[in-house]
Amino acid sequence: MLIWVAALHCEASPVIDFYRLKKSHRDKAFDLYLGDDMACIVSGVGKLASAAASAWIAARYRDEASLAWINIGTAGAARHDIGAIFLIDKIVDAETAKSYFPAPTSTPLLPGSACLTLAQPSRAYREDCLFDMEACGFISSALRFSSAELIRCIKVVSDNRHAETGRNREQVSALIRHHIESIERQATDLLALDDEVAALEFPAESWQRLLAMAHFTQTQQNRLRVLWRYLCNRNLGPEALLQELSTRKTAASMIETLERISYSDSETL
Repeated sequence: MLIWVAALHCEASPVIDFYRLKKSHRDKAFDLYLGDDMACIVSGVGKLASAAASAWIAARYRDEASLAWINIGTAGAARHDIGAIFLIDKIVDAETAKSYFPAPTSTPLLPGSACLTLAQPSRAYREDCLFDMEACGFISSALRFSSAELIRCIKVVSDNRHAETGRNREQVSALIRHHIESIERQATDLLALDDEVAALEFPAESWQRLLAMAHFTQTQQNRLRVLWRYLCNRNLGPEALLQELSTRKTAASMIETLERISYSDSETL
């Protein structure tokens, strides 16, 4: 299952039109558009809205074996041309300085860039990254339900020091639509990987032993299942992982340890 997350309708519409997604009239919390193996949700502007929309749709599809994600939208840049497209390889929250790292498993077909997520619009562009208002909210939420290799963030430059088109909805749609074939290749690659992950199994006995080590809330179990499936299929071995966790006393510390191992492993992909 592939989930697209966009802040605005004008950012989502090229995807909706290309895949002929149909609006759901029974879902009221967010505007949602559905296809056979994907959904596109319009979150609204800002990292909190993006995080909330991502969590909401993950809950809606909680019975799916695996979820893949693409955040599609526009960004500002200091030195890149209007219309340039990037696959984000590092996301930084400007308020907390926390960093996130999507981890595509194949050689990217798009140029990479870091992205700084701001709480408010700004024209104080930095030379070393793009700027948006949603990416860190999106990925912080998506990582609770999927591992990093199933999460991608694609940004098209709509504003720079010389021109601003981000407030023109028709132009925003046109900028994204211009790259729809490149975006579709990313989606196809991600769907194939999602199918592989959905087919992965992890030892039931080790899973039950893991759950018995602490009290995990349902939300923590969701995150735990993602991490456990990923790590057990990276030849790290459930026994070694259980031994690593044996000195941890709380559910939160166990999840933090598995996240650290997962992030370290994903850097080698």
